[in-house]
Amino acid sequence: MIPKKPTFPALPIETTTKDDERLCGIEIEFAGPTELETGNLIANEFGGAVSDGGDHSVSVRGTRFGDIEVELDIGLRKREDLPFLNQGLDAMRGLIPVEVVTPPLSRAQLEDFNTICTRLRQIGAMGSRSGVLLGFGVHVNPEVVAPDHRFTLDTITAYAMLEPWLRDNEQVDTTRRVMPFIGAWPKDLISDLANNDYDSLADLMRMAATHIKSRNLSLDLLPLFKHTEPDLFASAFDIDDKTAARPTFHFRLPDSRIDEADWTLRQPWQLWRQVELVAANDTLLAALRDAWKIHDSAWFERKSVWIKTIDTLLHEHDAKANV
Repeated sequence: MIPKKPTFPALPIETTTKDDERLCGIEIEFAGPTELETGNLIANEFGGAVSDGGDHSVSVRGTRFGDIEVELDIGLRKREDLPFLNQGLDAMRGLIPVEVVTPPLSRAQLEDFNTICTRLRQIGAMGSRSGVLLGFGVHVNPEVVAPDHRFTLDTITAYAMLEPWLRDNEQVDTTRRVMPFIGAWPKDLISDLANNDYDSLADLMRMAATHIKSRNLSLDLLPLFKHTEPDLFASAFDIDDKTAARPTFHFRLPDSRIDEADWTLRQPWQLWRQVELVAANDTLLAALRDAWKIHDSAWFERKSVWIKTIDTLLHEHDAKANV
């Protein structure tokens, strides 16, 4: 019998420096089912008791994964740059996503939790591509090996090198591209990471603070920065936002395609795993950095050329994650 491939292939480094399995939280956005309907579905699937917290939020306490939160993303209501959402939360329910937020999960638990995609689809959950104004995402929150570990620093650099390719590979929904939630990393930040080696997260933070002015980037590093160096974070980042400190990356790029029959959480997982595969390959990462320096120094070179360069290098180093 041919062994069945795991739905969620392992990350290159599976444990933290404390020899614990690296965990990963998931956030899924969608329209259709209400918070209460979603909470009841989760309880039926995974156990636990549903508690209605009011203000469009529901908690499912005591599932086999721990507590799971379900809420209407009311943070959108407070955004002055999205005036079309200010007409009333309930009236705009189809445009404001319901969000399911898990606690940190092991890879085996992610395999188990992944079944919720089918069940949500069966009760009418809709993802980004169900309508022109639906800009919903999936956030992947992988725990770092350790904040100052070489692999963590290399993962940040790998992401900088790969971001345009990741966007192209994911074919990010048009609405999400124009909304202010998954902005591209500033070019100067990418160049700083390509041209310099940082031996500590604190040093990288000081550099990043000159470029990062918002959490609304495709990979949000601020929770990790705040967890690792809270005093430096407070002094270096002038960002009016309630950043929750945690020892994780906050990968915001992937689309929610919950209503598509062949889509599961494997796709955003593999998109992130691609970043870590590059970070774990010193030769490939060096080649990408060298290629970026050439690309960056060119008088004019299209982004499509850089994406093609990335794709070629991934192929040459046999480093592509199969989605």
